[in-house]
Amino acid sequence: MPKKQINPKLISALTGRELDSISPSPINKDLGGKYVKTIIDRKSKIEPIFQKNEMMMQCKRCGQKGKYDVGLISIDIPEKKEDIDNTIRQMTGYFRCNHCNAGGEWEDSSEVLMLSIMTLLDPDEFSDLCQIGKMQLYDGTSHQYATDGEEHLLQKIAKDPNDGFIWNRLGNLYQKGGRPELAMAAFEKSIEIDPKQMESHYSIGTLLSEVNDNQQAMHHFHQMMLTAEEYKQMDAENLRELLSFGLHVAFDIFIHSNGKIPLFPTTDVLLSFGKELDGETYTLDFEIHPDDLTSFYPIAESFMGKRVNEIPKKKRIKTAASLFKGKSK
Repeated sequence: MPKKQINPKLISALTGRELDSISPSPINKDLGGKYVKTIIDRKSKIEPIFQKNEMMMQCKRCGQKGKYDVGLISIDIPEKKEDIDNTIRQMTGYFRCNHCNAGGEWEDSSEVLMLSIMTLLDPDEFSDLCQIGKMQLYDGTSHQYATDGEEHLLQKIAKDPNDGFIWNRLGNLYQKGGRPELAMAAFEKSIEIDPKQMESHYSIGTLLSEVNDNQQAMHHFHQMMLTAEEYKQMDAENLRELLSFGLHVAFDIFIHSNGKIPLFPTTDVLLSFGKELDGETYTLDFEIHPDDLTSFYPIAESFMGKRVNEIPKKKRIKTAASLFKGKSK
């Protein structure tokens, strides 16, 4: 029976259990989480970030071959011609051996080599499957396989288990790797550690919206809105961009629910954050054009509070400091 391709070290990090108490081939149930099962059950509804790219690969640990979705292949060509034999092919797809559950240490197949050669000859023709360049994680490190990147991030988590930001980055790695159920587990852990991890609320909301769990999706988009003002892990322009993407999805949910799912946080939710509207209702005097992401910029800036002042004036849409009185708790 094929393995679920889950790293036992991930389960240990998620649950705090000792590694030797965990099966070498964990199952989906081991992931826990409030939303993970929903993602597993409705996974077919989720649009992958990268095009499906199945290749025959051979595990160096057990010698078994199998077809795996390797994701986007990136060819890192050495600068010196004499090092050409050391060309590294990186893969975004998160996959582990279906037989022994090992991650990494793969023998490239003729399919991978052929695609690499064709990409070198005509980079534009195969850009959805293979590209020339080097992929890096947020900290500048570069890894051949997604499982290598996972090991790196899990080591960082082991050193600082209470860093919700690293859990968010691990979730991003899984999401790019075509494993939304693992991503959701990591994002949920991220907000368990840090309820104000704004990027994780955005990602949870986005995934839940893709599987039509719109009520819960909106809950996390509201959390995204209310944590934006104090979120320091992004520069202001990127923060506005992320907020705008989230607001765009939230607006779509609001419209399709005929207004039954509120677009903005209710009074009770605001109070739980120690916030109070600077007026009786949300005052947003501008038009939204769903096909134009920048039309959401004014709302995004309103939720950014004083952080909007970090955006150069010529790039700013408005100058209001905040929608709210006072500050978050």
